[in-house]
Amino acid sequence: MTHDLLAELRSAIEAQQYPQIMTPAQAADFLGVSDYYLLDLRKRKSGPAYSQPASKIVRYMRDDLIAWMNEHRVITG
Repeated sequence: MTHDLLAELRSAIEAQQYPQIMTPAQAADFLGVSDYYLLDLRKRKSGPAYSQPASKIVRYMRDDLIAWMNEHRVITG
């Protein structure tokens, strides 16, 4: 399943469906998770890197999301 998700992410990047800088909703969609999951990760300081230029503004860099996915890869076999 992880392989399928990474393949989908690669396809989406190649098709340029996601901008370089994303809102939490866009980032959640890009990763295939919920907005609430990303919020929980931010609260626990355990998720992908993000920028917070103002108290109520959160943005994710596409490269940071990809790096975070790569850090959490599980190699089997």
